[in-house]
Amino acid sequence: MAPDMSSHRIQPPVLPVKGPERRDVRLRDGTNLVASVWRPDTAKSLPVLLMRQPYGREIASTVTLAHPSWYAARGYIVAVQDVRGAGDSEGDFEALANEAGDGAETLDWARGLEGSCGKVGTYGFSYQGTTQFLMLAGGGRPDAMAVSMASWNPLMDWSSEGGLFRAAMSTGWAAQMARLKAHRLGDDAALAALDARRPWTELFDFLIARPDLSHLSAWASGEISANPSAALSPPPVVPLFQTAGAADFLLRGALAADAAFRAVSPETTHLVFAPWGHIGWNRSSGAARLAAGAEFSVDRAQLAFFDHYLKGVGNAPPPFLAYDGGTDVWREEDPVRFFAAPSRQIRPMSDGLAATLLGDGRLVDVPGDGQDVLVHDPSRPAPHTGGSCGTPGGPVSLESHHDRADVACYTSTGLRQDTLLAGRAEADVSVSLDGDLSGLAASLSVVSPDGSARALATSVAAIEPDQGSEAGRSLCRFRFDGLYRTLHSGEALRLAVQAAPCPDFLPFPARRLPRAGARATALTLHHAASRLLLPLHDQGSANA
Repeated sequence: MAPDMSSHRIQPPVLPVKGPERRDVRLRDGTNLVASVWRPDTAKSLPVLLMRQPYGREIASTVTLAHPSWYAARGYIVAVQDVRGAGDSEGDFEALANEAGDGAETLDWARGLEGSCGKVGTYGFSYQGTTQFLMLAGGGRPDAMAVSMASWNPLMDWSSEGGLFRAAMSTGWAAQMARLKAHRLGDDAALAALDARRPWTELFDFLIARPDLSHLSAWASGEISANPSAALSPPPVVPLFQTAGAADFLLRGALAADAAFRAVSPETTHLVFAPWGHIGWNRSSGAARLAAGAEFSVDRAQLAFFDHYLKGVGNAPPPFLAYDGGTDVWREEDPVRFFAAPSRQIRPMSDGLAATLLGDGRLVDVPGDGQDVLVHDPSRPAPHTGGSCGTPGGPVSLESHHDRADVACYTSTGLRQDTLLAGRAEADVSVSLDGDLSGLAASLSVVSPDGSARALATSVAAIEPDQGSEAGRSLCRFRFDGLYRTLHSGEALRLAVQAAPCPDFLPFPARRLPRAGARATALTLHHAASRLLLPLHDQGSANA
């Protein structure tokens, strides 16, 4: 059963709510930003909860969180603001560019709202979480922050994966924002060109050519000026509650922000972690379903967090609460153990058939000197499936994917006893190419005794020259973040390696999509210089 962070205390009565009321915020540069305010019907002075978002303030992060009136009914004045150039606010929307200064000014406004006690908490999901970090970068100091699945370094954890530009994913969001801007401008021609039914590759070409309408050209060139991690090094001491998901494309941002805040104030840094994807929590994990115990109310957890830090009511949340999909339980975990470097090393080995015979590729303790050759055919590319960067994402079934002859698979022997896999795994894959290829993709999965395999994590990495190896060899370094699962006796781990989908992932700058090639590329994977590092805890090992 999922823990209820608010169950330890008597709940106050639910209050009637007034609103939404329109409130204007006139910035120092003259731009007017518009907010909706919900307030409980009470004469008491109360804390304010502030959210800033670009999709139209009526949405208010309700794709994942409760409506603002829910928080208002529980004793908060709630303000949701359209950022510059969005909704009813004035100005021109530029992704992330104005959120630092605008956010800091809005925070000062929120403290002075009628009925406010002077304390302000911020909350929100995705872009609305990133605006909170940027508000800090602009000098704003909220009294508490609840951030769900947000970016800490947009160039590294949002627009790219493993050194490659996330072209397909970035185009999807850029098109969404461009449609909003085109609608605002009354640009019917642009709206027609941005028809969501068009292939993303056609949308990419249109958006790259329209920097007046979209940020995509700058992001594809690696030009993102807004970077909370650089401006907040170290961050100030502000209580932080984060929600992170192992199948979320912003996972690395959430974990990096947690590490930064925890380094300066571990007692006020809190993390809830589950196998969730970006949208769809509880028992949903991308395209997969979780067991009944995964159900969890982030809203109740955030309410308890705000009650503690803004009202002095109740206890602080645990430092780190994680869902274990192997046992279907939530567990208060030691964050030091979760963020420790992986320590258990195993090596790939095969008789050269790891891509065509599933049982040939093995993960062993002693490195071999063999190799596997697989071929990437651009007319029939292997999809990247599962985890945080595959499609579909989440802990999906991978058996049929592993049967492809252009995916090399290496499987450990079954565990002799239950073992906790918690933290970050890493894989170094030595490769030489006969053709043109920018990156590789990899997955880490758990294999049941019956042979079924489910994704634990996925990764993409650019192919870089390996200075310490033979001429012509390159190295791919994969990171599998956010692992937290009990592996049971008899279960095994599997590393699968393939070509990265192209043009979904491209080297910077990526302002032009490559033409579809007809020439196949042979990939030779060299065992001796390859390895997998695992964060195994408690008893047992991957080859116990």
